[in-house]
Order: sequence, then C-alpha cells, then structure tokens
Amino acid sequence: MTDVPADAPQTPSGAGVFLDHVGWFVPDMDALATTMERLGFILTPFVAQHNADPDGGPPVPAGTGNRCAMLQRGYLEFLATVPGVDTPLSQQLNAALDRYHGLHLVAFTIDDSDGAHKRLQDGGFSPLDPVHLRRPLTLGDGREAEVAFTVLRVPPGVMPEGRVQMLRQETPDLVWQDHIIARENGIVALGGVILCVDDVDEVSERFSRFTGKPAIGDGGYRSLQLDRGRLGFATSDSLKDVSPGTDIPTTPFMATVCLQSEDLNKTRQYLDDAGVATSTMGDHAILIEPDDAAGAAIIVFDEEDVCPPAA
Repeated sequence: MTDVPADAPQTPSGAGVFLDHVGWFVPDMDALATTMERLGFILTPFVAQHNADPDGGPPVPAGTGNRCAMLQRGYLEFLATVPGVDTPLSQQLNAALDRYHGLHLVAFTIDDSDGAHKRLQDGGFSPLDPVHLRRPLTLGDGREAEVAFTVLRVPPGVMPEGRVQMLRQETPDLVWQDHIIARENGIVALGGVILCVDDVDEVSERFSRFTGKPAIGDGGYRSLQLDRGRLGFATSDSLKDVSPGTDIPTTPFMATVCLQSEDLNKTRQYLDDAGVATSTMGDHAILIEPDDAAGAAIIVFDEEDVCPPAA
C-alpha cells in the first residue's frame, strides 16, 4: 500500500531522490496527443527546449521539444525532434526511435545537485557538466513565465537502458499548475517504471549506485525503492509475470509505466467510455496495452496496491 499523502511535496529535500517523470520519444507529436488525450490527460503546448548559454549569450536550441501531462505527483513527458535543428540530443532521440517507439527516459529529482553530481562521479558515471534548461510557460491567468531545471546527464551508453538523468526543479510551483492537471480519469501519481533487461543483477546494481538507493530481490526480478516511486527490473521471462502481454521489441527496454489512481472504478469507467480496452490485474490494478499508450504498457493501480511490485 502506498504511504505517499496527496499533499506530499513535489520535490525532495536533503539527500532524498524522487521519481520525477518518465518520457516517451515520439515521431509524431500530433498522433501522440490524440492517444494521450484519449486516456484523459491534458497536454501542455509543444515547446522547443533551450539550454542556457554558460557564456551569457542567447539560449542554445537543444534540438528537441516536448509536451507534458502533469499529474498531482510527478508527470509524463513526450519528446520529439525540432525539424531542421541537428544536435547530439536530437540524434540520440532518433537513434532511440530506431530501436523502438515508446518510453526512453527516466528522470529522478534531487534537491542537492552538487551532491548528486559528486555521487555520480564517485560512482564511475562520468557525469557531464550540469545543464541549465529553460522553457517559456503561459500561466493560467495568461501571464508569461519561464521554468528552470538543472539537469545532470551522463555520456551516451553509460546507461544503455535509455536517457537516465537527475534534475533539480528550480521552479516547481510553475511546473505543477492546477489548471493543467487532469482530474477526470482519476489518475493522480507516477508510481514507477519497469525495465526489461538481460542482466538484472548488473542493471539493478548500477541503478542503485546511480540513485544511492539499495536494490533488492533475486531470480529474474529486482526492485529499487526511492524516497518516492519505485523501479522494477525484469528479465524477459519475468516481465510476463509483472506486466503480462507486453511484447518485447529488444532489450534493454523501458517496458511499463505504473500510475496510481485515486479511484480505480472511476479510471476504468473513463477508459471504457473512451473505448480503451483494459485487462484486470487482480482486485487493485488494470493494464492498458502498449498499442493504446504510444508503445509503453501502463499499469494503473489503486491505493491498496503498489506498482512496480516489491521483489
């Protein structure tokens, strides 16, 4: 059972590590919007991302842009390339799409970016210099504002599962605005993500060093509990038990997003009315197939359950 209260802070303090958001890489943002709005999410407008110039010049295009679906705790991000802008990030996104369409990003939020950067250095991850992301935002009253993030990335290939990063939310009050948080589908929080990998020992140990949190389990499945949120690591055989019916295009593969509902009957009825088929997973969870969720399976669980499951 989850013990995260509805009014819990969006960002951690001290040495805490939260699962901040997960991200889909998509080739067609219009098609993605249709898919996610059918699931009951409100998407923010598309915004091309920029990095702050360390020399004080104009912001530098990142080569990618995003839309987001904000939850009461955490959020979902959807990323596409910006036509005509070729950068290392846009090249990475296209290379990831060549592998499979779906989930390719896991982002953890921390309060102490300097301390997290040192932990990544000490852990052998060779982190890049912190990136200061900025993007414009229209507030609910029509005023313009700018949201800010400090992002810690590692070189390509260091985390072969996808884009795995740390960030500090510099302006959380601007990111989670009440008018862009969906309510009608009953989904309130990002609970976790399940990764399908070949070597659960190596991957879970590496993510443990990355986050500073212990992984537990044996056999073909491991779990890693954060201060908010959980990661699951499953072999191809074990994935059938924790996320049944999920096709595996390749490994490693970010297979399944786990979302918490405040009222599972409300969520199920909303999806039924929208024509989205769901499968029952016991008394306290339902499964949305990848074809209805832009390539990643979604498990929606209620307050009597926690997903991903503990090892």
